[in-house]
Amino acid sequence: MSLANLAAEIGRRDSKEDSDDVVDIITFVESSWGLNLRLYPIQRVILKAHYGVALDDNPYGFDMEKPIPETHPNYSPELVDEDGFYVYRIAISDWRRENAQVFTEAGYLAYLYDEGRCNIREVVPGVQRREMVLSVGRRSGKTLITSCIVAYETYKLLLKYNASKYYGTSQSNVIQLISVATDKDQAALLFSEAKGHFSDCDFFLPYTANNTQSFYTFQSPFDIDRYGSYKDNQKAPFSFKVTFRSCVAKGLRGGNNILVALDEVAHFGEQGQASADEVYQAVEPSTRTFSPKDPKNKTRPIGENEGRIILISSPLGKQGLFYKQFRLGFGDNAAADKLLCIQAPTWEVNPTVPAETFVASYLKDPTVFFTEFGAEFTDRTRGWLENPADLYACIDPALRPKNRAPPRAPHFLGLDVALVNDYSALAVGHNDSDGKVVLDHIERIRAGEGAFAGMERLEFEDVADWVADAAKRFYISEGIFDQWAGIPMEQALIRRGLKQMKSIQFSRQLSSQVFQNFKNLMLDRKLVLFDSPIPDGQDHCEYIQELTELQAEVLSKYIVKVEAPKTDGKHDDFSDALVRMVWSATQNNLKRHSVVGVRGGRGIVGASAGGALFGRTPRLHGGKSGFGSHSSRQTIKGGNGRGR
Repeated sequence: MSLANLAAEIGRRDSKEDSDDVVDIITFVESSWGLNLRLYPIQRVILKAHYGVALDDNPYGFDMEKPIPETHPNYSPELVDEDGFYVYRIAISDWRRENAQVFTEAGYLAYLYDEGRCNIREVVPGVQRREMVLSVGRRSGKTLITSCIVAYETYKLLLKYNASKYYGTSQSNVIQLISVATDKDQAALLFSEAKGHFSDCDFFLPYTANNTQSFYTFQSPFDIDRYGSYKDNQKAPFSFKVTFRSCVAKGLRGGNNILVALDEVAHFGEQGQASADEVYQAVEPSTRTFSPKDPKNKTRPIGENEGRIILISSPLGKQGLFYKQFRLGFGDNAAADKLLCIQAPTWEVNPTVPAETFVASYLKDPTVFFTEFGAEFTDRTRGWLENPADLYACIDPALRPKNRAPPRAPHFLGLDVALVNDYSALAVGHNDSDGKVVLDHIERIRAGEGAFAGMERLEFEDVADWVADAAKRFYISEGIFDQWAGIPMEQALIRRGLKQMKSIQFSRQLSSQVFQNFKNLMLDRKLVLFDSPIPDGQDHCEYIQELTELQAEVLSKYIVKVEAPKTDGKHDDFSDALVRMVWSATQNNLKRHSVVGVRGGRGIVGASAGGALFGRTPRLHGGKSGFGSHSSRQTIKGGNGRGR
């Protein structure tokens, strides 16, 4: 008898009776007749906890730190893995693949609970938690976990002779299992995985009705007995449908959904019909009607509701539905009794990802790393520098700010313009022979202070004169400032011969990239900074202190808004000018390397686009000249060296 025929026999056992041969989810997933998949140990723990399957706690007393010798009285080939260790042991490490720890399944769940990363400390066999909030890192197999649940729930439905009668629903009302994601392409990933399970597992073949790119339908044994097989009659009705949808609440209401999987729910919209809250409110009621009913009175429940909701995602910030539901599971309330909440990083769930992957991601952006791979709910607003020591490591104790530089030595200028109630700041630096960006000079001006003490506001001409004075002392090959200052600022600079100063539209995305570029170089020790002068009573000079106080607000997965704390006396003008100078220097360094056929440095965000954003680096002509790039200090090609 073929596996397909055997599956049909199991499904039709006793003709019109539900089958008692329902195996647990781990058996279904890992058996050769089922999905025939190999789960990672922590994936197994997650599924067991969700379905109330007892966790292994090493009843044989094996030493899990060592391979099990064949002489052990409880040795069995089924109890050892390919390396000879206890098959149910869980070995985890930190993201550097160091500091290894070994647990049993039960011990690992208790470890998560003690760390505040799971809302239950133990699994009570038979007690299911039908709403799961799973915050796991990238490459942890989120899609696999959810697709296994979809396939298993379909399997259980098919082992009910007539699921509609069992749940007391209308025979014509198709029972759905749906995945919902940010868009159809994302949702289709989960559907495709589940579809692969249906195609590869012979159990599903006798019941398969229609199989398309957007849905998979199945007949129940009752459908086949009463109406015939869909294979013979394509007008024969079906009872179950697996499909996927995009996260638009109005299109999700009213379904008869026994399982709803919200995939990457932390990244749904924040408002309107696509928001996570609206989607959840649209689909959650549809899962409440699936309690078994009295065969003689379909309005009378005789068991608990069997509908399921899976919220699975890499997290974002400490806000939104995903975080709210995760925290709800830790409360003392009735809802918490039905919730399973787990937070687990990639390096624990997936032991195959090498340390190099994590290190590279960490160096690129630690905040994104601990969110994406660490599965940590980050504060929406937090300190921009996770560890100020990384900044201090870039300080050269012997370096002092300069007032001028040698002639024809290319320098770059970052400018932050403010005319009233705040400072305008500029920073000047250069690329050294080691590919590092060196800060040479940084200063700021403000209406009502210093040379502008008698003024209530600055004018564009004042700022342009100030920049022109810096250009007399440093050869500025390129400078950038925010486009909000507009044409008047640009024209004022051009009138002073500073055509190399470019106005750039610093969108949220570009601003995030500019700050991230600075952080990348800082982490790679590719910045050289000075810490002088230090005011009396302070530990660092003003601009260093300002950098350590910056706050970062997570706006989306890859966009972070960096600014000063919203407190009187705090500013970010030095920082804006500095990171713009570093960005300009970095992009020009990349363009120079590109010309000679050398790849740009690692981890430079937006490097591919940077060269086109700021125009061509000004050509340096021969002949004598003084310091700086001001028009009065530049020579005319082929001329006698006099200023214009």
